[in-house]
Amino acid sequence: MCPACKRRMRLARVAPRAQDLEERTFECSTCERVEKVSFPVDPMKTDAVGWLAGELRPPSK
Repeated sequence: MCPACKRRMRLARVAPRAQDLEERTFECSTCERVEKVSFPVDPMKTDAVGWLAGELRPPSK
């Protein structure tokens, strides 16, 4: 929610920052306020986990 006008903000951009951080930019279409927030990122909770838990296995010898 926008701190200025209390309307819903939209996620405009996601950018990687330090090793375990990403910066998310939110924009308000009503008052045009921009908020940037850093979030910690756990690599084991990303979409890549699906590949690790999938059915793909190395060939058996």
